[in-house]
Amino acid sequence: MEKEKYKQEINKLINAEPNKIRKYTVTINNDKPIFNQKDYATIEGKPNYYKLDREGRSNGAIAIISPNTLPLITKKKLKYPSPSNWSKSFENKKIFEKSHIIAYSLSAKIANPNNIFIGTIKLNRSYMKKVENKVRRYVKNNLVRILYKVTVKYKGANKIPTGVLIEAQSIDDDYSICRFCYNVQKGKNFRYDNGFIDTKKHTLGDIIKDIKDKFSRKSNRKQQYLNFVINIKTKVFHLYDDGCIQSKNIEPENEQETTAKEKDLLKKNLKPCKKCFTN
Repeated sequence: MEKEKYKQEINKLINAEPNKIRKYTVTINNDKPIFNQKDYATIEGKPNYYKLDREGRSNGAIAIISPNTLPLITKKKLKYPSPSNWSKSFENKKIFEKSHIIAYSLSAKIANPNNIFIGTIKLNRSYMKKVENKVRRYVKNNLVRILYKVTVKYKGANKIPTGVLIEAQSIDDDYSICRFCYNVQKGKNFRYDNGFIDTKKHTLGDIIKDIKDKFSRKSNRKQQYLNFVINIKTKVFHLYDDGCIQSKNIEPENEQETTAKEKDLLKKNLKPCKKCFTN
């Protein structure tokens, strides 16, 4: 397949509606990836984790997978750094998790922040894992080196990727894989721009209940002692534990930290950060 047609096929998959598709892993170009000279310059044992894109999102990585890179010891409780746009709210949804771009089972590398993205549990533990297992078994059984590239694909400025493109080509024989895995969770629809669960309300009672629940959550939160970061210059407060990007840009001389109730900060005429308090 020509390079341009290859790109068009991938873009078509990215622009599809993930929540409406039926096939969650798609084979591209008869499992034949297209690599360039720079890709083949990758050094064994030194994965290249791509820089974050313009939106500050995890972008992808490339590595050579070989018998030498397969882990001797499989760690069960690796500590993963949080990808950009991650917050504790993602953990509570039971849909998303911190997902490796290049799996530890292939590279034996402790997680680099640029090697983590926001993936669904199904993508991480099923769709990607099946491809990763195929590559690992082939390397182990045939003692070959495989150029392995994973690109995280987003639609527009969405925080949540549509899916990942996995490209693998053996350096020592003809083995190859080229698959697009969708970032979906069966039975759960969510918004890719912010991760909110997409629930359709059909009756007036459902709508009223949703509004009441929303106000109840806000009311309960105001009664809790939470950690906050205050910008004393703008009079805006942020949730400390959510790692708000805007709070990280506060000048040191204008930054204060406190543990308090939200209602107490409001009484001081401080304003909540719009990014932190959207729910």
